[in-house]
Amino acid sequence: MKIERLTTLAFSMYSNKGAYVLLLGSGISRSAHIPTGWEIETCLIEQLAAAEGEIIKEDAHQWFKEKYKKEASYSSLLEELVQTPTERVQLMKQFFEPADDEKDLGWKKPTKAHKAIAKLAKAGYVRVILTTNFDRLLEQAFESEGITPQVISHEAAISQATPLVHCQIPTIVKINGDYIDCQFRNTTQELDEYPPIMKQYLKRIFEDYGLITCGWSGEWDKGLINIISESTLPRYNSFFATVGIAKENIQDLSRLRHGELLPISGADAMFSELWEQVSALNENHVNKNMGHDIMIAKFKMYLSSNQYDIEYTDMLDGLGNNAYNTIIEHAQYNFQLTQDSFSKYLEIHKTAISTLLETAILAVRWGKWFHVKPFGDLLVKLCIKPFRNGESFIEDTQYLHALAPMLLFNVMGIACVKYNRFRELDNILRLSVPAPNFIDIARRRPLLYLLGGTHWNYDRWNLLMGERYYYPFSIFFLEELRPLFKDYFIVDSEYENTFYIWEHMKSLIYGYNKCYILSESFPLGEFIRRESMYKVRGNEEEPYMIFLGSADSLKNEWAQ
Repeated sequence: MKIERLTTLAFSMYSNKGAYVLLLGSGISRSAHIPTGWEIETCLIEQLAAAEGEIIKEDAHQWFKEKYKKEASYSSLLEELVQTPTERVQLMKQFFEPADDEKDLGWKKPTKAHKAIAKLAKAGYVRVILTTNFDRLLEQAFESEGITPQVISHEAAISQATPLVHCQIPTIVKINGDYIDCQFRNTTQELDEYPPIMKQYLKRIFEDYGLITCGWSGEWDKGLINIISESTLPRYNSFFATVGIAKENIQDLSRLRHGELLPISGADAMFSELWEQVSALNENHVNKNMGHDIMIAKFKMYLSSNQYDIEYTDMLDGLGNNAYNTIIEHAQYNFQLTQDSFSKYLEIHKTAISTLLETAILAVRWGKWFHVKPFGDLLVKLCIKPFRNGESFIEDTQYLHALAPMLLFNVMGIACVKYNRFRELDNILRLSVPAPNFIDIARRRPLLYLLGGTHWNYDRWNLLMGERYYYPFSIFFLEELRPLFKDYFIVDSEYENTFYIWEHMKSLIYGYNKCYILSESFPLGEFIRRESMYKVRGNEEEPYMIFLGSADSLKNEWAQ
């Protein structure tokens, strides 16, 4: 699906609430196993032939034409098969209402597309829906959302309906009829020329609203195409959704209305995505960085309910794969490590994982354990560096590969400490990274060994940062991650305290698990100096000092 164009449509719908009309065809109900009009006619003809003791071997419609000297239509077929209106309704129900075995399969029920459309209508983004379908799946979806729409299923109902401009509820116009009424518009003649009242009503709609079509090929609806073609262009855009290559008449309509063709994989995917994007826009009031804000809003929505578990996993997989591929694309370390090359690779890595860093905090804050767990897998993935035959590197430069996973690792640590997610953090710290990784092409290494300490000495860090810190490795992550947490802490000092707690805890666990790079060495950090400074100043009430004083209780909490 062309997400870029769908995003354009979502933004248009959001910015122009209620300005678009939907035109839906049989494709919208296809996944619900509702047959097309042609298929229903074929089945009715076969039932008629069976009742007369005949067997149709090839074309059912041709058999009917040869036998009755006229084209098949619903009205003529129903007249031959049943006599009373009640019998006609019962006959048609088989095509639109599920039998017992179909109920078990979930057939002939509102699809994801119908449900998403109902949500769009409930939120006021869609007020008018035109459909050529006879089924009542839209009405059922609306009922599930607590909406009773105004339904117009034949031209006689137009004069009785509330004018669209004054109507406070959504309006569904069933252009070709409703199976309950047994008043269908299905023959070539009926579809070529609509009654004047219906024609004028539709023309006014096409002139007043932007148009979104889906599941509608226009192949049989010559009269409807003429109405659209003859209508004055509205001030809003037109979008013609198509699966595969658009038919020539749809291409012509798109050009005529200066609209856009919208390639989709199916109605369910289109309207589900459209609803998600519009609701995300509504939640975040996006104006500039639409793609980023939509992503964050969708992530929050996925955290809110188990029904989005698949979407949540797919989104994280996509973000992780994109980040990994970007990093691997630049994973050539056969150059001298300088302040400039460090800055260049730092920017590449930060850009690659920027959304992951934000979503990691959200997952820790609002998610359940299974929402946090995949971030451990992403950390492992980001540490992987495939070995290429013949490649070489300059010593120390290959540690650039650790920038992205270290940033994400420390974000996870800070967030887990702030929100008391020690069990989830413990699970992440126990992970290991298979070979080949950025340290070893043949040996599995603990994740904490790879990311918990520094692979550059302090002199190298100060050189790369252009600074002269006691603990440059510590200061680097403290300052790089500060902007990410600005909305999560009341003041900077609260962020700093949490960082020191995480850093001290990480150092202790690092030593406990003997993740030594050098013999029995522990990763030190700014927390060492901060402890001394707080003691000198008598700041025993600072959270970091309280953490030190309650080590036993924290240890017990960690073990839970």
